[in-house]
Amino acid sequence: MPEVTIFGLVRTLISVPQRPFISRRILLVAAGFSLALLALQSWRSWVLLASYDQGIFQQVLWNSLHGHWFESTLSSQLSTNVIHAGGLPSIGYARLGQHFTPTLLIWTPLVGLLGGAALPLLQVGLITTAGLVLHRLAHQLVPERTAHWITYGYFAGNALIGPTLGNFTDLCQLPLAVFSLLLGLQEKRRWLVVLSALLMPLIREDTGVLLVAVGAWLLVRERQRWPLALAFIGWGGGWVMVCTNVLMPMFSDDNAKRFMVENFGQFLSEDNTTGNSSLETLQRVLSQPTLLLQQLVDPPGQTLLYLLGQGLPFLFTPLISLDTALLAGPSLLGLFLAQGANDPLSITIRYTLLVVPGFALGALFWWARRPNPNLGSKVRLAWGCALTLSLLLTISSNPHRSLSVLIPDSIDPWVHSGWADQWDHGKAARQALQVIPAEASVAANTPLIPLLARRSVVVRFPFSTNYQDRAGSIKAVDWIAVDLDFLNRYGVAFQGDWKQLRNSKRWLENNRDDYKVRALNDGVVVMERNSNREAGFNLTLENGLNQLLASPLPESPKRRSKP
Repeated sequence: MPEVTIFGLVRTLISVPQRPFISRRILLVAAGFSLALLALQSWRSWVLLASYDQGIFQQVLWNSLHGHWFESTLSSQLSTNVIHAGGLPSIGYARLGQHFTPTLLIWTPLVGLLGGAALPLLQVGLITTAGLVLHRLAHQLVPERTAHWITYGYFAGNALIGPTLGNFTDLCQLPLAVFSLLLGLQEKRRWLVVLSALLMPLIREDTGVLLVAVGAWLLVRERQRWPLALAFIGWGGGWVMVCTNVLMPMFSDDNAKRFMVENFGQFLSEDNTTGNSSLETLQRVLSQPTLLLQQLVDPPGQTLLYLLGQGLPFLFTPLISLDTALLAGPSLLGLFLAQGANDPLSITIRYTLLVVPGFALGALFWWARRPNPNLGSKVRLAWGCALTLSLLLTISSNPHRSLSVLIPDSIDPWVHSGWADQWDHGKAARQALQVIPAEASVAANTPLIPLLARRSVVVRFPFSTNYQDRAGSIKAVDWIAVDLDFLNRYGVAFQGDWKQLRNSKRWLENNRDDYKVRALNDGVVVMERNSNREAGFNLTLENGLNQLLASPLPESPKRRSKP
């Protein structure tokens, strides 16, 4: 067996077995994809459109780099102890109780080297590399032109572009792992199979389901490999069960008391105070076949649109492919049954990355099994129209406000800021935040969190301004940072922003005696707790805050929407 090294992996990817690995055309497409998405990610970060999850992963990796593995006060703020029991975020909270993500440790050095830029670079880089590995696999199974178009479909999908433009997600590692596993199986590279299969379930507690799917696919398509298929099913499925029922409860009961209930509460009893493990939830789901069938298609319109959106960049071939059903079916089943505030059937959020590999491979294997997998001119024309439509739909959806410089966030009422205003505001916010010491504890509202996340204590304002230290003592944060301009801009159209604006102004008004203004720039307010340092009273800054607080709230969007 070849030596398993990073250099061996690189040699594998660039080697030339029979034909060139990657054509110049695909390299150009991949380069264009990565440059465009990195540019948009950089823009989102600069104009404060990156948000809470971006901060969570920065803090998790930063703490891990400093020896506090997977700890995050931001994750703690999402725990059932805080949300349901009224507790406070705590410094020593380990995120592994919410999501079990060991492979994140691989990337911790990048945060130390690159800071906040590490996560967008990593996300776009992994997604792009996955596309190149898919192309290599396709290049061996179908004619060159067909391999090109399948790769085009991967890069042009709304289901891929959307989550790649969003906040960092641990699922961005998944497509590369899946495609590398299939490449290893195709080329009979044992080390690549072993490495991919070992790592895939460690990406997140639920990604082992994809390894189970690959095992099921092998049992149907390559029955002579049944021992390997059973090994995949045993390792992937067994890890999901052990991880969710044994390992995660060792850190917190969030998976049982929050995530199972929020995602699959329709199948559970009303009394969920003790929580439900993943195994208990599965039993409840299977014991209610009528409700199960109903939930699979409810809501039917959204379910259909989701499938069409996933299939569009591949000319809908995955929708008639048995390989898609085998490889993407288990993940799709989970998404169809799930509910919750983060809509599982939204095609631009991170959950789609659980399904994208199966759809891409479904299209590839469908073409590979055609008697004539060559693409005629009419097929290429239709596929080109499908790709164009997919890109147009992606642009029009303005995923994660990435294109807000061109597309208004709201038509009625009109919400749109030009590029100069957004750029200047991002610069002003960074200038205001410079007064906060690197080691200080901070409460910041959502758009400012990614800029302040690389520290031990940061919580989301106005939801919390207190936290528990490692000894369990309750402490108030040293600094407050809130972007009132951001909330004013979006609060006229979006109820969530309007509520945060109202609550933020109330808190600032009620706590003027305890916190004093230390910076004020373009609506970004930075305040320090009095007990921290004897500092002079700045009349100019205090008067500036008075003016901001005196400005009337915009009309509530909820009230405006009523007839």
